[in-house]
Amino acid sequence: MALTSITIIGGGACGISAFIELFLQLRIADRHRDVQITILEQNPEVGKGLAFGTREPGHILNTQADLMGIHFTEPAHFSEWLIAHEQRVGEEVVDNQGQNEAFTTRRLYGTYLKEQFEYYFELAKTEGMQANVMHATALQVSRSEGKFEIGISENKTLQTDFVILAPGTPVANNYLELEGNPHYFSSPWPSEPILEKIPQEADVAVLGSSLSAIDALMTLVDNEYSGKIRCYALDGLMPRVQPEKQVMVHLKYLTIANLHEIQRTQLRNPTVKEMFRLFIKDAEENEGTAIDWKAAARADKSAQELLDEDIRIAKNGGDVLINIPYSLRYDSSQMWKWLDADEKLKFKKWLGRYWAINRHCMPLYNAERIAELFHQGRLEVVKDLEDVTYDSSRGAFIMQFEKGKQATEQYLINATGPAAQVKAMQSELMQNLHESGVIEADPVGGIKVNTETMQVISGGHVDPHLYAVGHITNGVLLDVNAVWFNVKMIGNLCRHLTAQIIGQAS
Repeated sequence: MALTSITIIGGGACGISAFIELFLQLRIADRHRDVQITILEQNPEVGKGLAFGTREPGHILNTQADLMGIHFTEPAHFSEWLIAHEQRVGEEVVDNQGQNEAFTTRRLYGTYLKEQFEYYFELAKTEGMQANVMHATALQVSRSEGKFEIGISENKTLQTDFVILAPGTPVANNYLELEGNPHYFSSPWPSEPILEKIPQEADVAVLGSSLSAIDALMTLVDNEYSGKIRCYALDGLMPRVQPEKQVMVHLKYLTIANLHEIQRTQLRNPTVKEMFRLFIKDAEENEGTAIDWKAAARADKSAQELLDEDIRIAKNGGDVLINIPYSLRYDSSQMWKWLDADEKLKFKKWLGRYWAINRHCMPLYNAERIAELFHQGRLEVVKDLEDVTYDSSRGAFIMQFEKGKQATEQYLINATGPAAQVKAMQSELMQNLHESGVIEADPVGGIKVNTETMQVISGGHVDPHLYAVGHITNGVLLDVNAVWFNVKMIGNLCRHLTAQIIGQAS
């Protein structure tokens, strides 16, 4: 009997989580010998990916350890691994609130991922499953005689029955005209090109002020750069600061039950305005007073003032604007699903940035280091960025901001964050898949998938053998930058795929 072949495109956190869970489910069903799994990964190491392959000590997880387990339904597995390997961990736990709630370096988490993959990869082969890794770049996926044909680097092809798209976090193509400039860096990762090409005493410009920009700042700080750093961004808002002890808030108004009541009584989905009104009621009840929502928009203070204030707030347990989104982490994805597409777009336009800075905060350890840069006069955040060009005659990047102001910069790091829209993804694979109609772009971002099974939808039809997970599903799902959420979706995916295989084999 011919083996059923599965190819996982991407060997980062999502790819290895899918491999491990598929092996476990197939082994328990005693069908693992009927299946061949191939992982396509362009990097030399499987398991780490772009984010967790970093070597920089200042690149820290933005989620505590007890939510970072790579195994389905075991979010605390990473914190348990930390305890079991306490002698190896050392200073890689940088914001320790007790091992279960620690924030660790991303390079340590990459080690954890790599070890988990290697253990289950060898176990799968020992148990009789055919499993292999191909270090190649996937460029295209098409149908060929009832199978998928994957075009890979070096003009090779691979045929397979099932495909799981897990390509990781896509780099944005928002400044393609600057590519090739030796003083321009299209991403903060990997850090090696930055460290090799930017002199330590040079002034550096960073595009963006979000978590990606924080990584760029930490790369420079960790490697003793002495020049000034300017972050240029649209709104100039930095992520807020993780409280030392995150508080779970009791919610009475913004609940799944109340939103379902809207569906049940009005026969429609809730709107963003309705959700925000419920959020306001919960926030003010928990605060015990009315909130100045204009001040909460943070428009009238400098980034330095805001960061100093946020550090103080974090040391006192956070505020409701941080703690309510944190408390909603298990419900927010369902709430997002209940928004119609036009309402999701409204949310992104009206509230998306504020949700992001309050829900995805920076660790206190890094916040205090960034505050020190401000106090030393070495860091500035410039808002209202309008355009970036390169003037070859001056050998400098021209930064235009705040309605006509200009500045020149010699070195520029693009840290605007991952691409949300397919057209903005700097990925030959994603562009080819989109152009050929294998995937369909979602208007909110990423691609269309069935959110229960993670099967790809294109042209109104579900592809029964094509799955996708991770950041490329960022429109139909909300928390795709969170490992715990992706692992949950991967569990659903693997259950569905395993059921298909068992059904075919019976």
